[in-house]
Amino acid sequence: MKPSISVVTVSFNAAATIADTLASVARQTGVDYEHIIVDGGSRDGTMDVVHQHDHDRLSAKSEPDAGIYDAMNKGVARATGDYLLFLNADDYLARPDALALAAESLGLTDSDCLFADTQFVVNGGNTARQRLYSARSFAPWWLRVGAQPPHPSMFMRRALVRDLGGFDTSYRIAGDFDLVARAVLGRGASFAKLPVVLTHFRPGGVSTAGISSKLLLSRELARSLRALGQPLSRGAVWLRMPLKLLQFRRPRA
Repeated sequence: MKPSISVVTVSFNAAATIADTLASVARQTGVDYEHIIVDGGSRDGTMDVVHQHDHDRLSAKSEPDAGIYDAMNKGVARATGDYLLFLNADDYLARPDALALAAESLGLTDSDCLFADTQFVVNGGNTARQRLYSARSFAPWWLRVGAQPPHPSMFMRRALVRDLGGFDTSYRIAGDFDLVARAVLGRGASFAKLPVVLTHFRPGGVSTAGISSKLLLSRELARSLRALGQPLSRGAVWLRMPLKLLQFRRPRA
C-alpha cells in the first residue's frame, strides 16, 4: 500500500516563483497527498498567488514566524501524511508522477527516509552545464564529513521527524542537515535511494550564498556533528569537494 505524503512549502515574499511550486504539486497523480503552505507574512502578493491555485488538497496560512526552521516545524505540526517532503517556494517537482514514484518506493521498502535526485536549474534550465544533485552514492559517511543527500528530494517519515523534535530552530542554515544527521547517525534511521530526478532546485538560498554564509554553514555542520559525538575534522572539507564536483553533469539531450 502506498503511503500518503505531506508536501510542506515555506514561503516569504515568493510571489515571483511560488506559482511553479504550486502547479507542480497540483498536477501530481496516483498518490494520496496534501500541500501545506506556511507563509511568514509575505507583503508581495505571495498569498494572492496561492489563492489563485487553490484546490481541495491545498491548505495555506500566513503569519509571522521565527525563521525558516520555525516555519517548517509549523508545517510538521499541521501535516497528516505518513511522510514529509519540504519543497521550498522557489523549487518545484520535476514530473507529474514524482510523488507517486516516491510513495511506491517507500511502500515497497518501508524505509524511514527516501533520498532521490535533484536537478539544479538556472535561467529556466537553459544552461550549457547543469548540476545534478544526486543521492545515488549516498552513504552515512557523507554526513560525517558534512555532506548530505539532496534536501529538496528528501522524504522522511512524519512520526520520526516528530519523535526527533522537528527542526532545531537555533540553526540558521544547517537545520536540514542536523535533522537528517540526527535521524541517520543518531537514530540509525533506515533509508532507500531512488535514482530519479524528482525535484528542480533554483540556487539562491542562504546555504548557497557567499563566503560568510559558507563559514557559518561550516560552523553549524561542526556543531551538529559534535552534538552527535562525531566531530567534524579539519580535513573533512577536502573530502566534501569531490562529492560536489561529482554533482556537475551535462544535461541529457
